[in-house]
Amino acid sequence: MTDIQKELQKIRGIGEVLAKRLAEAGHDTFEKIAEAGEEGLRAIKGMNPRSVAAIVAQAAELAKGRAEDRDRRVEELKAAALTLRDQVEGIARSVRERFADELEKKTARRVEKEFLKVVTTLEKVEGKIGRRVKRAGKGLAKAEKRLAGLADTGLKGVERGLRRTRKALKRVLA
Repeated sequence: MTDIQKELQKIRGIGEVLAKRLAEAGHDTFEKIAEAGEEGLRAIKGMNPRSVAAIVAQAAELAKGRAEDRDRRVEELKAAALTLRDQVEGIARSVRERFADELEKKTARRVEKEFLKVVTTLEKVEGKIGRRVKRAGKGLAKAEKRLAGLADTGLKGVERGLRRTRKALKRVLA
């Protein structure tokens, strides 16, 4: 049994067989079941005509709840992206203060470029959050973890950590 069929069985009146038939007919989400309406579901073999209205109503309610959960999650991820941006800017200020005498060297210039790349990648991720919620959540969490210890490391450690942070963010875009 697939995850789709298990998900459809959350609706009272849909068992294993009916979930399979609904999925085969293309009604594999709550939204699609609600869109199909009573007439669309009556055409499916094995559908109890008396429970069609209740199934459509339940599907519409579950679809509405899922949309609200998704919107809430997107807002949380946007806030996390802003926090991450503030973290990157704070680390950049810290690096400038700690390594002021080394800012003319090649390593410092590379670190500066990495900061710019991370900020650019983060901006791209912020644009994709609405379309890739799950992947964005994972990428932002991993990027935050990568940035956690950078305030105390040396210049090369900061560069390496920024590369890893950017790599975690790029996975959201892939």
